[in-house]
Amino acid sequence: MKKLMIVVLTAVTIMGMSAQVFAADSYIHKSNPADIIEDAFPISNSAPKDVDINKVVICGKNIELGRNGVLIYKGKIMVPLTTTAESLGFKVEADKENKIISLDNGKIKINLYVGTDEYFYSSNDPDTMVLEIMHKLGAETIKVDNVVYVPINLYNEIFNNKKTVGSFFVRNKDGEWIYSVNGELQTKWKLINNKWYFMNNNGIMQRGWVQTNGNWYYLLNNGEMALSTVTPDGYKVDQNGKWDGNPASRVNQNPDALDIINPIEGFDTIDEAQKALKFKVTVPKELLGKYNIKYINTISRDLFQICYISKQSDIIFRMGQDTQDISGDYNNYKTNNVVNINGSNVKLKGDDNLIKVAVWSVNNMSYSISVNDGMKQDDIINIIKSTF
Repeated sequence: MKKLMIVVLTAVTIMGMSAQVFAADSYIHKSNPADIIEDAFPISNSAPKDVDINKVVICGKNIELGRNGVLIYKGKIMVPLTTTAESLGFKVEADKENKIISLDNGKIKINLYVGTDEYFYSSNDPDTMVLEIMHKLGAETIKVDNVVYVPINLYNEIFNNKKTVGSFFVRNKDGEWIYSVNGELQTKWKLINNKWYFMNNNGIMQRGWVQTNGNWYYLLNNGEMALSTVTPDGYKVDQNGKWDGNPASRVNQNPDALDIINPIEGFDTIDEAQKALKFKVTVPKELLGKYNIKYINTISRDLFQICYISKQSDIIFRMGQDTQDISGDYNNYKTNNVVNINGSNVKLKGDDNLIKVAVWSVNNMSYSISVNDGMKQDDIINIIKSTF
């Protein structure tokens, strides 16, 4: 059961999205579903494995987008302008009608116009001094739900480097995963960290069965192509990922079946989730009335998680049987403290004097709290105390 839980958690957790840069192998992988040679993409993110972390990489910096996500518009990856520009040191100002947006970092000045595919660029940097010049990006600046979005390749242009935008998985506003290589939306088969993924013509990462070149392939819940295994619906795939053409060996005898076993179940209330679990659910009393509930889930009916939401931050509380780390966050943080709370050792991890992850065990039960924007140590300790 421990191994199963680790696999399931890995399938729903990004495992950092800010891990060190890896490179896909440049040789032809032995399982090549499209019978093609892929370029070696330097990427900064592992496969998508969490519904809670959502980052893009610009100038080597991981920028958290939160609930806004990205948009796909006219084939371009669109990102929230204010969030990304301010994270890169730009001062962002808009006119009264929010139609003209100005960016200024002391050296570079940009004017963007909502509804038009053009921006004006000027620089007073002695090394790259440029008078005002108009550029186009292939899609106009747009405003959705009062958030201004721009093509992410804007940053490649203004920093004059086609690799300013990194390569990464990121979610769109509908929660679907896409993959970017230096700001360009990817489609079809892609070899990433020596694993094959398939994105449809709209750039959306696929799960379950896909058919290409006359063959069927099965994609796991984290998007990876299954190899040398039996799929959840009972079909065998070989070392190249191809279905062997035989009927299902178990679960479903229909060769056309496309069922996908999803270990995550959603519930409307804590009481409903409790009925699906073998252990008693407790939640942080400190959060009651202060945060709204975003979602309530169980994972393989062995783990309970609830996401609280406020204007400041999202907080995810998890609990499950056994004593392993169930946070799903495997980032390397600068801060790694251990504090004793009510007789239990609690691991606190974070950066810049803010705690982002807390993990502890009590009576053969594991607990974790994850805060996407971080929280002061005293505040998260108070939340932990309210679970006892």
